[in-house]
Amino acid sequence: MWGDLLLKITNFAILAFILYKVLKKPLRSYLKSRHDTIKNTLDEAERAKREGERKYRAYEARLKTLDQEIEQLQQILVQEGERQKQRILKESELTAQKIKDQANLRAEQELKMAKMRLRHEFAAQAVQLAEDLLKKHFQPSDHDRLVDEYIQGVRNLK
Repeated sequence: MWGDLLLKITNFAILAFILYKVLKKPLRSYLKSRHDTIKNTLDEAERAKREGERKYRAYEARLKTLDQEIEQLQQILVQEGERQKQRILKESELTAQKIKDQANLRAEQELKMAKMRLRHEFAAQAVQLAEDLLKKHFQPSDHDRLVDEYIQGVRNLK
C-alpha cells in the first residue's frame, strides 16, 4: 500500500515535471499574450474613457451655452414681437386717425350742404312769403308810385 502510494506520487511528480517542461514555453507565451491583450484592452478602455469624458465635458459646456443661447433667442423673439406689436399699434392708430379725419371732413361737408339747403329753403320761403305779402297788400297805386320812384332814381344817376 505504501509502495503503491509512493509509486502514484512519483508518477504524478514525473507527469507534472514533464508537463511543466513541455507546456512551460507555450503556457508562458499564452499567458504573456493574454496579459498584453488585457493590458492593451485596458489602455484602450482608459483612452476611450478619457475621450468620452472630454466629449461629455464639451457637450455639457455646449448644453450650458445652449441654455444661454435659447434664453437670448427667446429675448430676441420677445423684443421683435414687441417691436412688431408697437408697429402694428402705431399703424392702427394712424389708420384710425385717418378714418376719424375723413369722418370729420365728411361730417363738415354734410353740415355745409345741409346749411346751404336750409338757406335755399329759407330764401325760397322768404321769397314766397314776400310774394304772398306783396300780392296781398300791394295796390295798383303802389305799383305806379314804385315805377315813378325807380325812374326818378335812374334819372338821378345820370
